[in-house]
Amino acid sequence: MNISEIIGRLKQYPLAVICSVLLIVFVVLIFLRSGVAAQLSIQESDLNSRLRTIDQNKKNSTNLEQDLEDLEILVEQIDARLFNRDERAINTNFFYAVEDRVDVVISSMNQLAQRDAIYEEGGPRALKLHSTLVFDMSMRGNFENILRFFYELHRVDPLIRIAEFQVSGRGGAAASPDTLNAQLRVLVFAEKD
Repeated sequence: MNISEIIGRLKQYPLAVICSVLLIVFVVLIFLRSGVAAQLSIQESDLNSRLRTIDQNKKNSTNLEQDLEDLEILVEQIDARLFNRDERAINTNFFYAVEDRVDVVISSMNQLAQRDAIYEEGGPRALKLHSTLVFDMSMRGNFENILRFFYELHRVDPLIRIAEFQVSGRGGAAASPDTLNAQLRVLVFAEKD
């Protein structure tokens, strides 16, 4: 078959020729655009995710000014509860005031110069804005009063934690039979140096 015969046949069926050409063009276009469609689909899902995040942020941003004021009040309350490392007499008197309320006798108390390593920089619970004071103390009293001392330290305004304690037998020859000795290590939340 020569070319003139092929052209003659194509002229007999012009609709079939046009449809075939359009089909080939559409197949080529779909093949070329298939990568773009996947890319646009990924971009669309990313933009929808961003839109959801923006909507959630908009919902969460209501009353931010009031929340900020509330947080500032809480920060002031925490700051009022902090010990100052340089006020040794005030710090010591705080514990002696608790001693008077619970009927124990603090026989020795030391505010240690070193800080607790757990809360210092590089420690597992490092404090960035505050520090700790460490107190070692010995006391005498009956078991119930020693527990009341612990409870008073727990419920007072300053942020205090009893890190270690040991309770041992009688408080000496002159002490009553139910008197115990207690050794405590107390950590107090303090202003940053």
